[in-house]
Amino acid sequence: MMRVLLYSVKKIAHPLLLILFVINPILANAQEELNATPALWLIEKENSKTYFLGSIHLLPRETKWYGGLIEEVITKADEVVFEVNMTPEKEAQAQRITLENGMLSGGDLLSNHLTEEEYSFLVERASASGIPPTSIASFKPWFASIALSVSAIIKEGWDPSSGVDKFIQKIATDRNIRISELETLESQMQTLWDHPIEIQIEMLTDTLDQLRDIKGLTLDMVNSWANGDIDQMEETFLEPMKEQPEIFAKLVVERNGNWIPVIEGLMNKDQTTLIVAGTAHFIGEDGVLRLLGDAGYNVKRVQ
Repeated sequence: MMRVLLYSVKKIAHPLLLILFVINPILANAQEELNATPALWLIEKENSKTYFLGSIHLLPRETKWYGGLIEEVITKADEVVFEVNMTPEKEAQAQRITLENGMLSGGDLLSNHLTEEEYSFLVERASASGIPPTSIASFKPWFASIALSVSAIIKEGWDPSSGVDKFIQKIATDRNIRISELETLESQMQTLWDHPIEIQIEMLTDTLDQLRDIKGLTLDMVNSWANGDIDQMEETFLEPMKEQPEIFAKLVVERNGNWIPVIEGLMNKDQTTLIVAGTAHFIGEDGVLRLLGDAGYNVKRVQ
């Protein structure tokens, strides 16, 4: 589940995080020397240029990726497109959706769905992250999974304000660049909570397993993204996600297909467009770029 949070589920992490933490976004110094060159793709069609940049939604503070070609593209962009254009109103809406769909009811508790060892470890990790065990005890498994993932990653030094999409959204807003979205907040969040309890439990137990080696997992993931190594990214986080096929289908495959008509509409505009989405959506045989290539578009990697 942590792989989904970092690479695939854009902007959901931030509104959910606001339930637990207060975040003050600060832009990094764009003049600092770059130590990351994430992959960037381009499709040209007549008078339009459409760029695709894979995002990580939380990053270590020391990761310096903004500059060079990416900065040039943002400077020239007429429109920047995110999975969801998060506004303060939508952040509040995300919190409402979470509370409506993230809590167990009828006296049910997480301890009823985990082994004694699993639940003991969950309480240990929640306490270490500042989440009251009495609160998380009533979370549905999907919500507990995200709460534990976000808090653990922040404790490792990853910064929500350093995330790619949040950083670019701040620039676009300050420069009055048009911002649009690939999907609605409701449809995006439904891919997280709308699973049978058995599937949610698998999501949570997978997260608990990953938390046992959180440092190694996060380093592998950010290094593959920072190096723009597609093979390594697929191996590091895409293939493990496929081990939960129902979740992978809803979170990645179905959404990719739904985005294609929206992206084709953007490519029909005589403008420069930058599309920023979780990296998992752009790579692999089910990725957006493969789907566009199969539809006849010439996809070029430019970084």
